[in-house]
Amino acid sequence: MAATARQAINKAKSFIGIKEGAVCDKKIIDPWNKATGCKPPAKSKKNPWCAIFVASVFIQVKASGYSKSATCKNQKSYYKKNKRWRNKGERPQAGEVIFVTGHEGIVTSTSYNGTGKFTSGNCSNMVKDTSFNWKKGTWGSKKVEGYGIPKYK
Repeated sequence: MAATARQAINKAKSFIGIKEGAVCDKKIIDPWNKATGCKPPAKSKKNPWCAIFVASVFIQVKASGYSKSATCKNQKSYYKKNKRWRNKGERPQAGEVIFVTGHEGIVTSTSYNGTGKFTSGNCSNMVKDTSFNWKKGTWGSKKVEGYGIPKYK
């Protein structure tokens, strides 16, 4: 059975504060390694892991219609190829995957005034909740590229 956006958001937020290292590997990276059969196994201190974080959340809540790739580029291509892409400047929905220059995370909330929040891994070497502006298409000094739309029930 497919997951809901709320289940994905709750799972992502449950990891806030976890830093790179053994706990991160056990709770976030290892479930992705197991699901993908990655050899050698990825480790948070050796691999960029924001895309792995997003895929691991979806794996753990048994979501569907997402990419298990370890790279932002491949995940973004997956959503575009499958016609589940929202352009920057459009208001994303909670549970969608935000892609910013070289980074990604799971949108947790948005407001009509243009602000939003997302949870991501490998943000200053940990899982964090950060703010972005969907109307301006910015996350700090980085540009929002768009949003992937997973399949939820």
